[in-house]
Amino acid sequence: MDLFNSGKVRNRIKVRSVILALIVHACLAFFTLGISLILLLIIGLITNSFVNREVVEASSISNKFKKNFPFKYYGQIFGSFQHVFSHSEIIEKNLYLAIESELCDKTPINSLEAVTITDIDNDLSETEGRTFIRASSTNTPMGTSITIVFNQASYGKMQSIEWRVLGGGFIDRDKKFNLVAYSVFTFLFWIIPYVKQEHDLLARVRTIYPGSFNDIDVITQIRCLHDAVFNAMIKELEKNHIDTSELKAQKMQVMNITISGGKVNIGNVVQGAMNKVSNAAKGGKL
Repeated sequence: MDLFNSGKVRNRIKVRSVILALIVHACLAFFTLGISLILLLIIGLITNSFVNREVVEASSISNKFKKNFPFKYYGQIFGSFQHVFSHSEIIEKNLYLAIESELCDKTPINSLEAVTITDIDNDLSETEGRTFIRASSTNTPMGTSITIVFNQASYGKMQSIEWRVLGGGFIDRDKKFNLVAYSVFTFLFWIIPYVKQEHDLLARVRTIYPGSFNDIDVITQIRCLHDAVFNAMIKELEKNHIDTSELKAQKMQVMNITISGGKVNIGNVVQGAMNKVSNAAKGGKL
């Protein structure tokens, strides 16, 4: 996984970022008699090592995590949906085959693959791994990757299938530079949550390009994936004589398309996803 692949976007440290950092630290060094530069060197090296470790693990498609953020290497979650139903037989394989067939037929996705994601938190008596089904779409021209992850579970006679669509940005060299350059000011605010596995450091240096065309491409892929999965599930569940009225209603709510006066208006669900794309591009939380 090449996390530095930014497509058409020029991924570089901006000159104004370097100049501003030099001015800030020159002033700070003047008032602290150079002590701030020693702190910057120490804290900056620590911050840089933490970020590089996260990037290496993500680039090697590491499927290990500690306590939180099991899907962080795939990006930010733009939609998570779960459907629960009851059936006398486990139809997990049939559902996955139906979804794979629909995705291969309607989208550029060629196949689904099983991945084991393992929680290696030190507080556990032993590591715990769970199997998920994953598929990746082609990157947008501006370097945004889209991944869909499935998992199924059963509880007595009840069965559930859940899927998440995630968008991953590229490693932004300018964001990484700024994180390290100003680490002397921010380090104490994130280091404790990071050590406690409550802070996603990788997300702070990834960027989903905040351009209108990229927003269109990302939202198109997300909606197409959701539509294909809903359609496959409805067909397969009905084939097994399972009521799908609730699932169809959920699909309508998720897609949220209304036609008025001959125009198609995209509703709040899709607009919310669009807002998430823009917010993530600006370094905000989803």
